[in-house]
Amino acid sequence: MKTSSATTAYEFESLVAELLEALGFTNVTNVGRASDQGVDIQATLPVKSPTGEVIPHLWLVEVKHYGNQGRLSAATVAQLVGMLQVKSGGKALVVTSGNLTSAAREYADKFNATGGNLEIWDRETLASLLTRFPRLQAKYDNLISNFPKSLSAPDAKKDVDLVARLSNCPLGKSGWKQFEDICTDILIEAFVPPLKPPKPQARTLNGLERRDALFPLRNVEGGWEKIQQEFGAKFLLCEFKNYSELFTKDEVNQTRNYLRDTVGKIGIIFSRKGPDDGALKMRNSIYSQERKVILFFDEARLIELLRLKTAGQNPLDLIQDALDDFYISHE
Repeated sequence: MKTSSATTAYEFESLVAELLEALGFTNVTNVGRASDQGVDIQATLPVKSPTGEVIPHLWLVEVKHYGNQGRLSAATVAQLVGMLQVKSGGKALVVTSGNLTSAAREYADKFNATGGNLEIWDRETLASLLTRFPRLQAKYDNLISNFPKSLSAPDAKKDVDLVARLSNCPLGKSGWKQFEDICTDILIEAFVPPLKPPKPQARTLNGLERRDALFPLRNVEGGWEKIQQEFGAKFLLCEFKNYSELFTKDEVNQTRNYLRDTVGKIGIIFSRKGPDDGALKMRNSIYSQERKVILFFDEARLIELLRLKTAGQNPLDLIQDALDDFYISHE
C-alpha cells in the first residue's frame, strides 16, 4: 500500500521527536497547528551553567520532510526565519530530510551573524545523529531509506577525474586555458541535458569580445524555463577567472557588458579565489541600475553542481538558492 505524503510527513515528525528525546531533550511536545509560534515541536534542553545550575533552554523546532529530490531552499530558510519568532533565551531548529545547498547555508549563517539563533539539521547531520541510536534507525528504516541521496556519497569515476583536474590546475596566466576547459567540462556534465552543450569562447561579430561559455536556454525545461523568463535570457553566460588573487570590479563590469539583449540578464563568474569587496559592490550597483544579476561561484560551488547531478538532483537548485540569497541580501 502506497504511503501518503501526509502520513510520511507525520512519521518524519515522530522520528524527529524521538531523536530529540534520545539526545537528552525534555518536554518534547508535538504542537503543530496548536502552537502560536507556528512550529511543529517544542522541547527544552537542560544546560548546566558554570555554577552547576541546570537551566532549561527552549527550542522551537520546524520539521521539513522532502522526497528523493527535495532540498531546503534559501527562500524556505528565509520564510522560516520570519516565522520562527524565538522567545527570549530560546533557539530555533529546522530539521529536514533534504540536502542543504551551500547558498542556503550561507543565508542561515548570515542570519546568525546578525544576532539570529537558528540551527539547521540537514540530511547529512540527521543521518550522522541517527547512527548513535540503532533502535531508531531500525524503527524508521523505510522512511530513512527514502531520504534524498547524500551529496557527500562517493563520486562517479568521471566526477573524481574532473575534480582532480581542477585541483591540479595551476593558478594564474599559465593555467587559464586549462581552467576554462575544466570548468566547461564540469558544467557540461552538470547541465547537459537538459541544456545543450555550450558555445565556447563565443566571439562578437567584430571579434573584440569573447565570452567564455554560453549555454543556450531557448526551448529548455527542467526549471530552466523560469530562468529564461525571469531574465529574458537566451543563454546562460559563464565566465571563468583563474586568478591567483581575488577578482575585482573590472571583471564584474566586463561581464555586465556581455549581458546584452542578445544574451540576457544573468551570468555566473566562476573563479579560484572569489571576489573582493569592490566586486561585490559593483554587482549590487549593476543590479540596482540594470536589473542584471551576476552570481559568483568558487571552486567548491563548481564541484557542488557536479555532485548534485550525480546524486540525482537538479544542479539548478544551487543557482536558484544563490539567486534567492542575492535577492534577500541585496542592499
